[in-house]
Amino acid sequence: MGPRIQRVFARWKSSYSATIRLPQTDFPGRTNQQLVQSVLIPQITKDLYRWNKEREVPPLEDVFILHDGPPYANGDLHIGHALNKVLKDIIVRYELLNGKYVHYRPGWDCHGLPIELKALEQIASRNKARKKEIKKLLKQGPDESLKAELEQLDSKLKPLEIIGLCKEHALKTQKSQSQQFEKMGIMGDFDEPYLTLDKQFVARQLKVFKRLFDNNLIKRQDKPVYWGCENATALAEGELEYNPQHRSTAAYVKFPVVGQDVSLLIWTSTPWTLASNRAISVNENMEYTIIESRGDKLVVGRNLVESLRKIDPDLKETDVVLPGATLLEYQYKNPLYSGSSVDVAFPVLHGDHVTDTAGTGLVHTAPGHGQDDYFLCLSHNILPYSPVNEYGKYTAELPDNDLQEFVGLRVLGEGTDKMLAKLDSLSMCYHVDGNYIHSYPYDWRSKKPIIIRSTPQWFIDVAKIKATTTGLLETQTEFVPSKGSKRLISFIHHRNEWCISRQRSWGVPIPVVYHKTTGEPLINDLVIDRISEVIANEDVESWFTGGSMAKWIPAECGVDAEDYVCGTDTMDVWFDSGTSWTLVEQFLDSHGLLPDATARGYLADVYLEGSDQHRGWFQSSVLTKIGGTAAHERPVMPYSKIITHGFTLDEQGDKMSKSLGNTIVPGDIIAGNKQKQVPSLGIDGLRLWVSQADYSSDIAVGPVILNRVADIVKKLRFTFRFLLGNISDLEQSVSYAQLDAMDRYILSKLHTFERNTRHHYKTHNYSKVVKDMNQLVNSDLSSLYFDIRKDCLYTDAADCLKRRSTQTVFVEILRVLTSVLSPIVPVMIQEVWNHAPELVTRSTESPFRAGWYAVPDEYKDTALEHEMEQLVKFSHQIKTSIDKALRSSESMKMAAEACVTVQLDPASEQYGVLAKYEPFMTEYLMVSQFTLQPAPGHKTAIDVARTALHKCPRCWRFVVDHQDALCNRCTAVVACR
Repeated sequence: MGPRIQRVFARWKSSYSATIRLPQTDFPGRTNQQLVQSVLIPQITKDLYRWNKEREVPPLEDVFILHDGPPYANGDLHIGHALNKVLKDIIVRYELLNGKYVHYRPGWDCHGLPIELKALEQIASRNKARKKEIKKLLKQGPDESLKAELEQLDSKLKPLEIIGLCKEHALKTQKSQSQQFEKMGIMGDFDEPYLTLDKQFVARQLKVFKRLFDNNLIKRQDKPVYWGCENATALAEGELEYNPQHRSTAAYVKFPVVGQDVSLLIWTSTPWTLASNRAISVNENMEYTIIESRGDKLVVGRNLVESLRKIDPDLKETDVVLPGATLLEYQYKNPLYSGSSVDVAFPVLHGDHVTDTAGTGLVHTAPGHGQDDYFLCLSHNILPYSPVNEYGKYTAELPDNDLQEFVGLRVLGEGTDKMLAKLDSLSMCYHVDGNYIHSYPYDWRSKKPIIIRSTPQWFIDVAKIKATTTGLLETQTEFVPSKGSKRLISFIHHRNEWCISRQRSWGVPIPVVYHKTTGEPLINDLVIDRISEVIANEDVESWFTGGSMAKWIPAECGVDAEDYVCGTDTMDVWFDSGTSWTLVEQFLDSHGLLPDATARGYLADVYLEGSDQHRGWFQSSVLTKIGGTAAHERPVMPYSKIITHGFTLDEQGDKMSKSLGNTIVPGDIIAGNKQKQVPSLGIDGLRLWVSQADYSSDIAVGPVILNRVADIVKKLRFTFRFLLGNISDLEQSVSYAQLDAMDRYILSKLHTFERNTRHHYKTHNYSKVVKDMNQLVNSDLSSLYFDIRKDCLYTDAADCLKRRSTQTVFVEILRVLTSVLSPIVPVMIQEVWNHAPELVTRSTESPFRAGWYAVPDEYKDTALEHEMEQLVKFSHQIKTSIDKALRSSESMKMAAEACVTVQLDPASEQYGVLAKYEPFMTEYLMVSQFTLQPAPGHKTAIDVARTALHKCPRCWRFVVDHQDALCNRCTAVVACR
């Protein structure tokens, strides 16, 4: 800086700096995390929900209920939890903002195998360390007490011990997760959450079980079920994952037809089940033939001969055509049973499930190991047979011949290998494919392949209620996205039964007692009521404490209670959470709203979970609700609307996995993680990441995406700071009639923005809210209105109409932005609110208490918007010419020095608009001079030259005739001080 410039700057600074009105606000440029946790989060969570809850509950139409699908109380929160809870929080906050009384009670799923395994792992780890210590002590000398302790440590834990450990773990995890959710700014009734282990919850769950029982939907039968061998328990369909790359050993196997020199050729991908074969299925509507191959005559499907030629190119076809119905007259032998007590002939049966698209057209049928097999055999009075135990090993129930050597072998391991060797030794094996790749179900917990085995289990008969249920889903339930409707309805349509019993300790007991001698179950309303009553008073542990059975069996049952024992099966955890709608029912009933809810046909307004819950909670909720409805009652759905979101992926589209090292947890986003190159975004940044994404499909997260979100957060914070800083001295707004065209244009854009975002919220399209917000803030405000109006804000007189008009518009902008964005970034908005003047807050403590700000309809001016958008569009064209002139000029360094002349055809629409706003163009373009010249019949011409005028040393506009002279405006402002 040269001496002369220094003197000029010093003179300006001393003379005019005090007359410039720069933004003044205490709203900080950066987030203070201590302030967030100690002040802002309580304001937007506990304080706000308490205010909501303490209000008088209004009529049902003014109540909004989002029922929480309970997360599992096992482990820390992951990014999927944050996605789920933030989406719910946005919905609840929007409804609260619109004056609704909201009911949102967070819940936790507390029972089930993962928690039981975690508890067992913890005790095993402690026991291992203690046993090691004891063994060292015993080397020093005998000690009977230590030996007794060692024996005790090696003994199997009793159910009560397991329950105690599981409850401790679940409660500890629930508390930790609750605190983590609250630190994310999630608002809800965290002081009174619901836990599926709570004894009152369990009692209500058992009452739902009773309703289902009374409706003749509960049954017990020996039936094949999905079975997890690692954890020795039955599994529901929702607990399965399908591995499309599973490798099985498939085999073509021959069974000789009784009295004929021919064999039936079957194909199976589970050769271990051949020990349980009870029939072969064919399709009576298909045609079969006999082929000659490798010295055998084999019956196969006529349309499948060519596929078998790949195995034996030399096979010979015959002219024999056998209608499928003819095969039903034959029987066959299973050589595996030769010499055993079951060495009998087996039937050939018709099965609709048999096709001629693969295999041989003949299907090995084992009713103890397959659903189709079971139902087909049941119709022919053939009982299921499953000589496989809970760990997936063959049992002594195998026939009393050479098959006894299979006892103890794993059917999915060495048992399959031995079975193939056995088949080969009996000349039954036609061909083996040791690398058959196909989709196969796995246990989602153990990540191991499952089997299907027949065991006595308790079921809900879904077939009786699925027509009613799917009908209500089609006609009375809204799905977001809409494709969820077909998915959920399809799952229920193809389901006939729901196995609800599990062979675990940590869960809600199936309310049944069994006769000690016969094993027959005793189940009736009296028993179920008594069990529910005792558990409600004493908790689940009492079921396992022993003692007199009279406690559980009322005298009215007319049996000797001591002849019975309590059952050991517990309920599927999906049944637990699926009955949580009883809490919504309880809330409605306690406020006298249940009759109205029944009349409208649903309890909760919204259920929102991941898309996997079409197989889980969405399904179990509606099945228990509709199944528990008496014949004389009107069916009431548990929900009116189902919203689903996708899963979180990394930026390459890969599933997050600890082994891949691509996981990002909520804390990484909130506090930042340098190692993972994740910026610190705070709570609002986490929520903005959720909001800006299309949650209806899978959502990517990673450094690139999060850095873009960080830019949005910074821009928003800067915008609010700028707005607040420039209205600090405004005492009264200017009337709409006094505003100029640019002010009214921005208000019209605000009206459009507010109405559009309201629609986006109603349709749960939050990414469009963020998109519209970015458009408004970046284009309409920062790049246009703010840029233009900085001059008048900083340099006009305090009471100048234009300045006060701009401030008036700023107040409107703040009202709209704080209203629209409060559901998405409530922490930042509350901080803005705490620093905003009464003109914005209207003397309320929170934007949620103030309510959604609806921009007055008088602000909407479509004609003005059309004019101004034409003007803005042409202004961009002019600015392009100015930029080009600046690059080529040595004397002109900034746009403020420019003198712009535009020649236009006066007949054009652009000319009319520019002529109307010509007096304002120097301000809009931020140039020294602007001239519009008519040029009939000529093309548009834009001329840019350096002005001959000089810069005003106060406002820095090139508008004065002499150097260092103040412009007229600045002279007046300075003179008034």
